[in-house]
Amino acid sequence: MYVFIEISISISINELLRPFLQWADLLKTFLQEAKWCYEKQTPKFEEYLENAWLSSSGPLLLVHAYFFLGQNITKEELECLENYHNLLRWPSLIFRLCNDIASARAEIERGDTSGIVCYMHETGMSEESATKYLSNLIDEAWKKMNEEGFKGSPFGKVFVATAFNLARQAHCHYQDGDCHGAPHERSWNRVTSLLIDPIQLTETPISLVGI
Repeated sequence: MYVFIEISISISINELLRPFLQWADLLKTFLQEAKWCYEKQTPKFEEYLENAWLSSSGPLLLVHAYFFLGQNITKEELECLENYHNLLRWPSLIFRLCNDIASARAEIERGDTSGIVCYMHETGMSEESATKYLSNLIDEAWKKMNEEGFKGSPFGKVFVATAFNLARQAHCHYQDGDCHGAPHERSWNRVTSLLIDPIQLTETPISLVGI
């Protein structure tokens, strides 16, 4: 498959590649999470959240998606990618919070660091209350993302739609729990249905009458 993109001649190679340095930022967030785990630390909720929306990998997914959308690449948009424009932040935050809610029970049992665990530890609230609080944060993130999408984004409509779809995909992926971190029977059935079970073909002739 070939992807054709238009790049302004005023954009240097360094400017074009700078957004991909976000790989380093992602690895730093992984290292921070590993440090919390190794030292058995539970960070403050806001400290966790500031690291977690980046470690969700959402910003990096959107950076790569930007270059595969076959659109005109501008210097302004590259700077927005590099500086983590809110159109990268809010869907990534939703991605992370949906994951934290879906995997809460398994992560509590394993002693992993998560938004639910950090909020419970900091406030003394129950898992139910922490889940409600994170759900409210998701609602607020959607409001802010809608505002970013409609007030005049520096990005084109295609990329704006892609950012929104990342948030929508998070709700879809985690609606029945964390199929990756805590797989269950329904998730296994989906995988086998997609990749293993044969597709049943009907032997009944298809009528073309009326077409």
